[in-house]
Amino acid sequence: MVPRMPQSLSLWERVKPLVADVQRRIIGLSRPTGAVNARRLAERGETLDTIVMRDAVAADTPALAALHVTLWNRTYRMRGPSVATRLAQWNRLFSEGDLREFVLVLEDRERRIIGFARGGPHDGPFDGELNKIYLRWEYHGLGLGRRMMAEAARRFLDRGMRSFILFAERSNPTIGFYDRLGGERLRDGRGQFHGAYAWRDARTLLGTLGTADAKFR
Repeated sequence: MVPRMPQSLSLWERVKPLVADVQRRIIGLSRPTGAVNARRLAERGETLDTIVMRDAVAADTPALAALHVTLWNRTYRMRGPSVATRLAQWNRLFSEGDLREFVLVLEDRERRIIGFARGGPHDGPFDGELNKIYLRWEYHGLGLGRRMMAEAARRFLDRGMRSFILFAERSNPTIGFYDRLGGERLRDGRGQFHGAYAWRDARTLLGTLGTADAKFR
């Protein structure tokens, strides 16, 4: 049998990744650096020790929905699903009670949720999928994303999921974070990268992160 040759890319398919890269750089210009965020954290009288990670509960769904909308819109500079839609999605997750799923939240000293991550089984070639991970921009560059990724890797392994995948948009200004954590850029049948990353062994990610202090409650 003659192997099927991949279809050639259209002009737009060749240009679209370049457009996404430009969008990512433009959006990234408004994202504060870690040094700026560290200074502002101190000015607010906060420290990283006052930020804790815990498992989300059903009562968190209104805060999760509101933060989800705020950060999605800010990350992609477009209006996404409404708070009502996100609330219905989060309520459905907690009502199903799937023990293979997990939702982690980060709280500041006022017990305000400032970040979250959600993971569970993947219906595909990888064991798990980290299908949501968001953090308020004023807390970027402080190691909190690493804390969430480390705990997510542990949760996958605890559930017998050794590999996992993460889907982002190529225009996401934070995708370099996944590159630095050793994520493998996945490409489609025509060699195009659209924002998907994989870790084929979550233990490797934990090795990269070292002993990221999760201060779990």
